[in-house]
Amino acid sequence: MKLSSSRFPISSRTIRQSVAAAGVITSLAFVGMQIRENNVQARAAAYQAIGISTAEFHRGFDARMNRLATESAYPEAVKRWTLEDWERMERIFTADLRMLETILLQVEQGLLPRDATARLGYNWGPILSNPAMACLWPELRTQVGPSVRKFVEDSTPQAERLPCQIDLQALRDETILGRKRKE
Repeated sequence: MKLSSSRFPISSRTIRQSVAAAGVITSLAFVGMQIRENNVQARAAAYQAIGISTAEFHRGFDARMNRLATESAYPEAVKRWTLEDWERMERIFTADLRMLETILLQVEQGLLPRDATARLGYNWGPILSNPAMACLWPELRTQVGPSVRKFVEDSTPQAERLPCQIDLQALRDETILGRKRKE
């Protein structure tokens, strides 16, 4: 009786193919780990860039801008604002909305998680219940993308939205053209 060294003979070709397949699997696993690591680094870089931009933006505020940001929540205070005050507040809101737009774009692309707006301090609550934003939003909404419009408008139920009590066009006309406002 002849004893065979193996019940299933393995050819050298089969061994080469197995080694090659193991090499491909190892390479794919390595590429997968690299992609994951790159995504983690990209996410960290995105958070860092937005955090730095937000900090730099707020660091640039002077005393008047700080005061306007505080007063923006008070209907009686915004009624006293000059055109210059409204223009400053518009610039503040525009910059904030641009940063929000960047965050939302990165969320849409999967670079940042859904809760990135809250993590980065853009959980503003009912935005359109702010008297200044209520007045500026009709113009600002035309300058932002659909994701920002949805974010802002969804943040405030219709019943909580304040109507604008300031005629900004009349204020512009009075300030720039010297026309008196109709009271």
